[in-house]
Amino acid sequence: MMNVVLVGCGAMSKQWLDAASQIDGLAIVGLVDLDADRAKARAREYELAGAIVGTNLDAVLDQTKPDAVFDVVVPAARREVALSAFAHHCHLLTEKPLADSPDNARAIVAAARRAGRVHAVVQNRRYVANVRRIRRFLESGAIGVPTSIHADFFVAPHFGGFREEMAHVLLLDMAIHTFDAARYMVGGVEGVD
Repeated sequence: MMNVVLVGCGAMSKQWLDAASQIDGLAIVGLVDLDADRAKARAREYELAGAIVGTNLDAVLDQTKPDAVFDVVVPAARREVALSAFAHHCHLLTEKPLADSPDNARAIVAAARRAGRVHAVVQNRRYVANVRRIRRFLESGAIGVPTSIHADFFVAPHFGGFREEMAHVLLLDMAIHTFDAARYMVGGVEGVD
């Protein structure tokens, strides 16, 4: 059994908890959020009666001693969550983007290496069935070698408030899905216009 603490009980936590509920051998043993009522509500919603719920990540990690942490917090809080997870010898699966700045990203990667823990960032579009089908089709050579890609995306009102405060939000939090899916389908980037 892999025991996991989920940090950040906002809107994205629902997707993570939905997915976690379908994985045999995985148990959510703790939920952490700055808003205790929101964390308690998530625990009730997902019938996690045995989970430790709190507002202090270190305290919940000390109590639960999990194998891994799911980081679903806003980008500005990722470094703090990562350093705490690695200090408690946990593996870390985090929502994208990795961090809110290059310096914080480097600190997180260095901490993972020092701790000898697995650290992965979710890029969920490459696992979408249609994206995989397109990749197989392109690999077949049926249309030759792609030489360019054009992609669009939109920003909807329901995307959340933190995005209004984050520098480079369109690239780091939105377009990164499209960029990653394109790289997955056609390979590395040779140039950008």
